[in-house]
Amino acid sequence: MTKASWIFFAFIFFTLSSHAFELTSGLTPPKMQKTMLSYSGLFHDKSDFPQERASTSYQSMNFIAPVYKTDDEAVSFSLSGSQFSVRPAQNNFSELYDMQVGLGYTKALDEQRLWSVSARYGSASDKPFEDSTVTTLGITAFYSYPSDDTSRWLLLVDYSNNRPILNEIPLPGFAYFYAPSKTFRGVFGVPFASVNWDYAEKWGLEVFTLVPWVFKGSINYKLNEYARIYTGLDFSQVTYYLYGRANRNDRLFYDEKKIFLGIKSPLSKSVFAEFEAGHAFDRAFFVDENYTTDPKNPVDIGNAFYGKVTLRFVFL
Repeated sequence: MTKASWIFFAFIFFTLSSHAFELTSGLTPPKMQKTMLSYSGLFHDKSDFPQERASTSYQSMNFIAPVYKTDDEAVSFSLSGSQFSVRPAQNNFSELYDMQVGLGYTKALDEQRLWSVSARYGSASDKPFEDSTVTTLGITAFYSYPSDDTSRWLLLVDYSNNRPILNEIPLPGFAYFYAPSKTFRGVFGVPFASVNWDYAEKWGLEVFTLVPWVFKGSINYKLNEYARIYTGLDFSQVTYYLYGRANRNDRLFYDEKKIFLGIKSPLSKSVFAEFEAGHAFDRAFFVDENYTTDPKNPVDIGNAFYGKVTLRFVFL
């Protein structure tokens, strides 16, 4: 398995969930692990809420660093935080937070096989760390081994108390990574899949889905060796535990769909930038124990244009 393939596989897991940095580190062989920092900011224009017009924004920052590593093993520390803001305040809240701290351990059994375990503790709430009803906990363990020169398998077990569905249940899973060439790379698992396919000269397709909660698909065009423009559709959610809720299992979901146009480019060997603009629609807040595509009593929000910037730093 080449270094480029390892990086791609790690990047795929970077997109899977809020604890992606731990997965990224765990899937990367110890001697290849790097310190990484990421920032993303999404800012919506004002739109109609039940009370009055208001704007929303979502900002997140993630950091991970190996605090100890050799050729065979590594220990990593991670820190992440996000803020969802509504201005002016609506439905008795204006700020929602999700903050986590984590530790991970990776052990390489040989050049191709490794196992890893990571744990995360945090809080996702309007009043983070107020008490135990708003804290979050997650643990992930996996084992990765090659199938042949172009593919590998990943076996995993994941526990989380802030998962969209099947919450607080340890779930086994698997993924099959397939990279037969520089133009096609895919990850196929349960219940997710990801494909990165350069299907024609200068044209590419990227699809990621976590059924039925997340879907992002885009078509991109290579302007030059340093920049690509892209357009597509995004459907995703974020979840929080509201402090003082009557049913401890209830969570607040924010659901939205987006169509977008953007450009992405490496600014240097260690800095990657992405700029995006689009239209957000089918937006709603709702409270339920698990995610549903047809929630009861949702708080519908008007459509809005948005702008987004993402910066990633890799400290070589």
